[in-house]
Amino acid sequence: MARPREFDRNLVLEKAMQVFWSRGYEATSLADLTRSMGLSKSSLYDTFGSKHDLFLEVIDYYRENVSSQIRSIIGIDAPTRQVIANVLGRAVDRILDPVGKRGCLLNNTAVELGPNDPEAAARCSAGLSVVEETFHRLLTRAQAKGEITADKDIRALARFFTSTINGIMVMGKADPDRARLEDIARTALEVLD
Repeated sequence: MARPREFDRNLVLEKAMQVFWSRGYEATSLADLTRSMGLSKSSLYDTFGSKHDLFLEVIDYYRENVSSQIRSIIGIDAPTRQVIANVLGRAVDRILDPVGKRGCLLNNTAVELGPNDPEAAARCSAGLSVVEETFHRLLTRAQAKGEITADKDIRALARFFTSTINGIMVMGKADPDRARLEDIARTALEVLD
């Protein structure tokens, strides 16, 4: 008879996520994971399978947690332009914060593994789709209220803002210049005119 797990799965996933997020998939060793998660190698393998299986579950865990935060912008009672400006501003603030310098785990994974890992790429795509759908809902509502003209392609705008946030995260890692990042955010808002 197998011994029951003596740990909180979400807690150990959170710990694994922090390691992968800080180091990336390739640079994270099993020793890093077992030390952080407080599990033996055998418990890690018995519970999650391989390092790759654990990583895929971590991506799913991250996506679920971040999705609820992203979707919350739909409920903000403010002009859409201001909501999007705030989202872009938070992206700039986050990438410039020492803790936020890690960027977005989905973005990092797409860059590191996307071209050669179809399972990781599919999970990243699903996560980015959540962001796109959130922008789409927000912009559709704005168009219905007359905040955005009827000639605007809402789907294209949703993709554009999803790309802009991820672009800010990548640019901020390479060149953490607030003025440049704020220029990107400010210029992006012009597509709503």
